[in-house]
Amino acid sequence: MILNDFVRPLGRALPLLILACTFVAPVATVARAEPLPLATDLAAAAKMAREQRVPVLIAFTLKTCPYCATARRDHLEPMHSSARWRDKAIMLELQLDGEQPLRDFAGNDTTAREFARKFAVRSVPTVIVFNDSGKPTATPLVGLSSGDFYSLYLEQAVESGLIDMRLARLKPQTP
Repeated sequence: MILNDFVRPLGRALPLLILACTFVAPVATVARAEPLPLATDLAAAAKMAREQRVPVLIAFTLKTCPYCATARRDHLEPMHSSARWRDKAIMLELQLDGEQPLRDFAGNDTTAREFARKFAVRSVPTVIVFNDSGKPTATPLVGLSSGDFYSLYLEQAVESGLIDMRLARLKPQTP
């Protein structure tokens, strides 16, 4: 009896609720994550990393790679746009399509592919976190592992880079 008193008015309001949702749903927009900046000058990125005391995260990708698109859309771009992670790393994408020119960490001219070869990047997506000297700070993330844990792996790699940067500041400078 009590249940009928509750369900009966809901039954009359349900069509109105559905109609309201059809007008509200298109208005509600999902915030789009910022795309990762493309890497062109790693020496400038290293300088910025040194000033901000954060590592440099580089995502090696291909434009035509579906796994790269998923990693970019579901993990890298949201992390880059996140207030929690935005200031903890310089995040860049290095596309390996063609012969994209690149200035490496030492300021030397090279190509994206040559730079990737130097760090044994053989499959994409691969993410490597570097310190401000251009040395990797953690084991590279190769491929798109379980989507459930990929963001966690990215976070751990950035945290490792932050620790490496902090420890480097504590080491005495040798003349």
